[in-house]
Amino acid sequence: MPRRLSLPCDRLRALYNEGATTIALARLYRCHPATIARHLRQCGVVLRSGRFAARPFDEALFRRLYLEERLPLTRIAVALNVSVSTVGNWRRRLGIPPRRRRT
Repeated sequence: MPRRLSLPCDRLRALYNEGATTIALARLYRCHPATIARHLRQCGVVLRSGRFAARPFDEALFRRLYLEERLPLTRIAVALNVSVSTVGNWRRRLGIPPRRRRT
């Protein structure tokens, strides 16, 4: 039978507003993060998004680096201060086909 947790709204709200994640709170209270999220909502807390915000980029610069200068994705990522997967996502979003590997 599942156990009933009595989690204090004031303490949960304070910790969450100070930056604690639902995962960290779940470890503290020895329960599942979804349980913490449910209790936070019941306490009237609006949960933060767990997703990263989309990062704006200079499309012209990206096209120049990728299409004209033909830099590898790793070098483009370093130049634009993003991850390689972000560079790949931008390429796909712009509909630019992948380059063939050099042999």
